[in-house]
Order: sequence, then structure tokens, then C-alpha cells
Amino acid sequence: MRNVELGKTGEKIPILGQGTWGIKSRKGKDYYDSWKNSLRRGIELGLTHIDTAEVYGFGTSEKVVGDIISEYNRDDLFITSKLFPMHLSFRTMKKAASKSLKRLGITNFDLYLIHWPFSFTSRGKQMKILDHLVKEGKTRYVGVSNFSVEQFKEGLSLLNTDLVTNQLHANISKQKHVSESLPYYQENGVTLTAYSPLGHRGYSNLKGDLRDKLNSIAKTHNATIQQIAIAWLINHKNVISIPKASKIEHVEANAKAAEIILSENELKLIKNAGISQE
Repeated sequence: MRNVELGKTGEKIPILGQGTWGIKSRKGKDYYDSWKNSLRRGIELGLTHIDTAEVYGFGTSEKVVGDIISEYNRDDLFITSKLFPMHLSFRTMKKAASKSLKRLGITNFDLYLIHWPFSFTSRGKQMKILDHLVKEGKTRYVGVSNFSVEQFKEGLSLLNTDLVTNQLHANISKQKHVSESLPYYQENGVTLTAYSPLGHRGYSNLKGDLRDKLNSIAKTHNATIQQIAIAWLINHKNVISIPKASKIEHVEANAKAAEIILSENELKLIKNAGISQE
């Protein structure tokens, strides 16, 4: 697994991690075992960055990830979680972070993000809690998710530390952040973390020009179109991705995507494939 620098921290993390959006509450043992086995296999393959959030399954995702963390040397894993912005005060935000750590069974996050730029909580309060958690040693690094470039700049101006990443919905059919936002992050040494790199349906029903071009590129690399879609993202400088997978075969397929190096022409073919930049 290729490792790349997170922001300007000097910290090397896998170019592909594991997302856990979609883990639901009140499911049976077989359901959670499937997720846990996939996470274990991902770790074996070098996908040691595991991303979760307090809102995923109303804390269930963090509990599942916590079970996995307990089986490994903590220093071998890079754990990210996210603060849901409905918490309106410094006290309730701090309490939420503590609850996340408890569910995960760890004393500190490697990376902690503000999940959304919620308008009812001031940006100053959101950045204050991040500064506080860094100062207390509850997180090593901080960042945001779903922020525009302007919102990111505002947040950065209110911090005493750096925002090392913005986690954004980016993939081959939602290229706006790659084409419009990524240049800023590249110029300023910030990592763009792409979530949902395969959309919500894994591009199983993809049609048209983009499908044709993906098929052509996939044949060249002896890969699937899904692997090419992931590779397209992480072949951009300052981009990492966190695909989710609840089945071992999907984790293994995702990991192989990290080995694919696309040419400049192949990158441009996908970018110019006529998909709406929504």
C-alpha cells in the first residue's frame, strides 16, 4: 500500500483507507461480523486508516471500529472520527468527542473532523473545540468535512493549528471538488480526502461515454471500472480516499486500485467524459 503525507504534518498514511459509513444499528451478529472481517482484511492489506463518525449508525460504527482497534497495536492504526455539528456549545461538543473516544476504546484520535459546516454553530466555536482537543492531547490532527474552500479558509484563520484535510464527496461522476477545489489544497499542502469514491451503487449501472472510457482504460490495466474510478482519484496529488466495503472481496479489489498508475492522458479522458460536474 502506498503511503503519502497527510497535509504538511510529515505523517505518512495509506493513500487508501477504509470508510465505515453505512454501518447500521440494531443488526445481527452476522452483519457486524461481515464488517469486522472486512476491516481486518483491509488492515492486513495496509488499509490501516479507518474513518468513522459519531453519526454513523448513531455511534454503532464507532463501536464496531473500537472492537477492531482492540485487536491490534494502537500505533499501527490511524483512526479518524467526526463531530456532528448539531452540538451547539463548547461543553456539548467536548462531551460528544469524549463519547466517541469511549465508544472507540481509545484515549485520542489521530484525526478529528468537524463533519459539516452547520450554520447554527459559529465557526469560531467549532474551531475552538478543535484547538482545545489538540491542546488536551485528545487528537493529534484536526480537519473538516464538506466545507467549501471559503469555509475552509475561514476555519483555518480561527485556529491556532492547521487543518490538515477537507473530507469531500468526490468521484468520477462528481468531479467539482477535484477540478475547482483541489488546486487550492495542492498549493497549500492540504489533503483532500475523497469519500464515496464509487458513488452509492458502485457504478454498476453506469452508461454512456464515461462507461466506455472506463472500460477501455480498465482493459489496459487488467482492472475493473471500479478500480479505475478509485485510481483516478488517488492519482491526483494531495488526494487520498476512504472507500467502504462490508465484504472481503470488495476490500481486496479496492486495495488493488492503489497499485494502478494512470497516465496523464487517461486522467484527462475520465475528466472530459461528459459527466455533469455537480
